[in-house]
Amino acid sequence: MDSRWLLFTIHYALFTEFMSFPKIVYTPAGGTEQTLAFGFPPRQEPACLKTAVRHDNVSTAGVRESVLERTDEFLELSLEWIRAGTDLDNWRAFLDHALTGAPFAYYPDADQSAFASYVLEDTEVRIEYKAPGMYSLTLKLRKQVA
Repeated sequence: MDSRWLLFTIHYALFTEFMSFPKIVYTPAGGTEQTLAFGFPPRQEPACLKTAVRHDNVSTAGVRESVLERTDEFLELSLEWIRAGTDLDNWRAFLDHALTGAPFAYYPDADQSAFASYVLEDTEVRIEYKAPGMYSLTLKLRKQVA
């Protein structure tokens, strides 16, 4: 057995014991609300990914001044296992929606009501071949300001 598959199986078993997988809820233009249920959990999500947009200036006296415009919060999803068939078709439909810049709701735990609204930061996505019948995808999402 491939060691990566063994590690994935262990991670999968531990993850599913404590919480359900994430889901994304979106409404395509002219359509009805759609739910994209994750078939496998995202892997190696950073705990925090923020970027500050600010302007720094250091005077001739050595005094530093910073003017903050905003702080952007991001979420990176690394989806290492997307099954060919319905799962892959659902991801393609979601990406058709997300690539337009339209917002969607991301639920870290599909069984809970807590969610955050995001837009896809990427303007180009590529669903990569991983193994026979399996694909992978990496996305960068920008959290919307309420």
